[in-house]
Amino acid sequence: MRILVIDDDRDLVDVLTYVLQREGFLVLSAYDGEAGWRRYQDDHPNLVILDINMPGIDGIEVCRRIRGVGTTPVVMLTARTEESDIVRALGIGADDYVTKPFSPRQLVARVKAILRRASASVDAPTEPDLLEARDLVLDLRTRGLTRAGEDVHLTPLEYKIVLLLLRNRGRVLTTSEIVEHVWGYVGSGNEVLVKVHIHRLRQKIEDDPQAPVHVRTVPGAGYMIPA
Repeated sequence: MRILVIDDDRDLVDVLTYVLQREGFLVLSAYDGEAGWRRYQDDHPNLVILDINMPGIDGIEVCRRIRGVGTTPVVMLTARTEESDIVRALGIGADDYVTKPFSPRQLVARVKAILRRASASVDAPTEPDLLEARDLVLDLRTRGLTRAGEDVHLTPLEYKIVLLLLRNRGRVLTTSEIVEHVWGYVGSGNEVLVKVHIHRLRQKIEDDPQAPVHVRTVPGAGYMIPA
């Protein structure tokens, strides 16, 4: 497995290279956005760890370019704690984010979870081919969603969220449960991660995303698709 680390902090790149290599990964590196984008195109890594704030083109633009050509998992690194920066990163297709300072072990755990999710099949062999709620129909054979007969384009993460909610139709799922099943790791403090993807999903399936009827928020509890 090849992991590309793009960060202008050379000391941090060295630390991550050591930690990831010790886990058996082949680590590629770049120290600015332009070099990172060229390396991505040349080496086709299995996952990218990408700093948001870099000279030249920033991590947001690099992630946008990656999403323009493929679905390679992207983990954003940022020293910024403003929710708007995290929302921007997730909004243009990042799979996860980690705020600095962080534990290298925590990052490695997230990388492994994302790679497991990317390679694992999410379909259960004993499930029906179709999962339905109101006018939503999810076809597990094609991984396609329709609403009132119209196709709805889902990202891989959005598909997993819809699949999880439909499998648990009528049950409230907490943020931690959604993170564990969709992103593959256990931990709290990921409200923004889930919130952004639920928001994007509602833009696609709700008549009025501000008054959702398909994916509902249960205050203080979590999210659900009503039975």
